[in-house]
Amino acid sequence: MDTVTGYHRQFLEYKGEMFFELLLKNMATILFILFVLLVWYLLDKAIPYIMTHIFRAAGERARNTVYKDDEIRRAWLMYRMSTLRQLTTQMLRVLLATVMCFVILSAIGINVKPILAGIGIAGLGISLAAQNLIRDFINGVLIIVEDQYNVNDWIQIGDYQGTVEHFTLRLTRLRSLEGNLIIIPNSAIQNVINYTKDWSYTAIYVTIPYEEDYGEAKRILMELADETVKQGDPKIFPDPVFNGITGYEQNGVKFRCFIKTAPGYQWRVGYKFREELHKRYSAAGIKFAYPAVSNYLASSDPAVLAEIAKAQELRSTQRPPETGAQL
Repeated sequence: MDTVTGYHRQFLEYKGEMFFELLLKNMATILFILFVLLVWYLLDKAIPYIMTHIFRAAGERARNTVYKDDEIRRAWLMYRMSTLRQLTTQMLRVLLATVMCFVILSAIGINVKPILAGIGIAGLGISLAAQNLIRDFINGVLIIVEDQYNVNDWIQIGDYQGTVEHFTLRLTRLRSLEGNLIIIPNSAIQNVINYTKDWSYTAIYVTIPYEEDYGEAKRILMELADETVKQGDPKIFPDPVFNGITGYEQNGVKFRCFIKTAPGYQWRVGYKFREELHKRYSAAGIKFAYPAVSNYLASSDPAVLAEIAKAQELRSTQRPPETGAQL
């Protein structure tokens, strides 16, 4: 038993000596690898910080020179810079990781030239097998080049709507009105509706019953539209558009008005406009249309006609429920 223990002790001492000898022989390589890892970590943390300051400085300079007097273009420029900053940061971090991995492989004595050649051949095979992934990147590049949308834009892709929260060459992330995160690969994007591009319209659709005074309803609507435009808000553009009667619905006359606003500002203007329009129509005694059914009875009997007249008089004295302007 003592002999076995002695051999075991000698084996451990031999292994320990070999380990320390190997450690001392490759001390320079180990220290170099540790140094590379440290540099990698520091640069990986510094890249987002540096890119944020560079793009922020470039955006501020452009805002104060090229788009000094155009608030809309200045806001668009900041969204554009935010999108490009995210993409540049991501690409630099991937490039940094690739370079550092090759440096570490070279330090431990692995020839990287065959690896590079193998990556080229493997990339060809991957490109054939991962065509959707390649389409993702191609579509991502086209979205950036064509400036289809930027971070913070409100867009609709297919059946999904939301604010562009994050964008990469691989995918687009939307945050819906309910707070849901929607992730869409760029290759799946066929049609895009951008609700916050260059300018927007606040569309006010109104339907009133046929018996109401259309001329008075139109006057109140246009008066409010002119007041909204002339209140001095730089994000509301002049000359509202009134299209007149757009249709005769089952429950009344439908007409509409458009107010041009800065991108993304149309909803705020619409909320306040509809609320004020409801107050003014109520004060003028104009009712909004509501679902109703009309029944017609052909009869010459005086008793029947008297009953019908009585029912109509009773209905006219009842106040119908009021609803807001229709979208």
